[in-house]
Amino acid sequence: MLRKGVLGKMSVKRTILLVDDELDSLEPVQMLLEDDFEVLTAEGGEAAMKLLDGESVEMVIADQRMPGMTGVELLARVRETSPEIVRLILTAYTDFEAMLRAINEGRVYRYIIKPWDETDMLVTIRQALEWKDLRASQGRLSAEIAEANRALAERNRLLEQAQETIIDQEKRAVVGRFAAEMAHEINNHLQIIMGVNEEASFGSPEERKRIIQDQAQMLVWIASDIRDFAQGAAMPFSPQPMDPAAPVEEVLRACSCHPSFRNIELKLEKGPLTTFVLDPRQMKHLLFNLLKNAARATEGKGTITVRLAVDSDLVVRVVDHGSGIPDAIREKVWEPFFTTATQNGAGLGLSICRHVVEMHGGDISCEDTPGGGTTFVVRLEPFRKDLAAPSLPDPAGD
Repeated sequence: MLRKGVLGKMSVKRTILLVDDELDSLEPVQMLLEDDFEVLTAEGGEAAMKLLDGESVEMVIADQRMPGMTGVELLARVRETSPEIVRLILTAYTDFEAMLRAINEGRVYRYIIKPWDETDMLVTIRQALEWKDLRASQGRLSAEIAEANRALAERNRLLEQAQETIIDQEKRAVVGRFAAEMAHEINNHLQIIMGVNEEASFGSPEERKRIIQDQAQMLVWIASDIRDFAQGAAMPFSPQPMDPAAPVEEVLRACSCHPSFRNIELKLEKGPLTTFVLDPRQMKHLLFNLLKNAARATEGKGTITVRLAVDSDLVVRVVDHGSGIPDAIREKVWEPFFTTATQNGAGLGLSICRHVVEMHGGDISCEDTPGGGTTFVVRLEPFRKDLAAPSLPDPAGD
């Protein structure tokens, strides 16, 4: 049985307003709640409305039978002025039809029959506040998704403008490849956003919000690529000293929301690492495309492992246990638009991977995974001559 004081100690108590024309009748409710909540009281509906003008309240519990303004009438006014406040009503009468109508019309979250039970009262309040928090979280998430979709629409508009500009300059072949690569990358980030939206059970609202913001930022960068390409500027390459595990961990978190990885277990294995000078944005492109290629090879199931190690170079291995790559086509997989009949893709992912690795002055290759499947191996030099790269803390140290 729930008792007072067991709803959790909070640094800031949530505020509940109790309303009755006879304040003495509210004393038992006030005593039950005061350990867990900041409890305010008002004598009647008009007094409650005046108090709400100057106080921040999360819940109103009103008695139904009050002279001048009934509980339902009061809560209807609260709904008009402060719809975010949760509204409960106490009633000693069995007028269920009126109560149910008030609930169905959205004026009241729930009613409590007097004489009330302590456990029922505490459970009802807890559920009502959880419902309020869930609605607020869903509202924030929906706003983030709407903004991401708006950004995506704007990026697509910029892409169309870029295509038209370059077509006018009679560079149709170049535009075709560029547009395909951009569409490929936009689709990757859009599928993650849609995955977060569809999988409401994934992580906390803050984690889902962070993933959506990260993907929206990637879309902003893609829009910059489109603008630079249309103006004849070089594609951006911005290496910086960083922990090589950081982009891997971020991409693995994002992939967990992507539909291609719904039934795949993603693993990260890493040994002692040091700082490398890398472009974090381009590394995310590289890792995501390697992982998505592995997901297609495993037909959307099984395990994909990313292994990080350092010898003289940074070595990144993406290991799958899928169908493998026949020797006859191993050199062709790096060609733009090359695909096989069993793949569901545009044939750009591995071409993009090779381009990113070459930007870093490294090498990429593929080999057989023991027991079946393919392992893609990326080797990158530890430093750029023109950039200083501080060391990470020794993993074996304190």
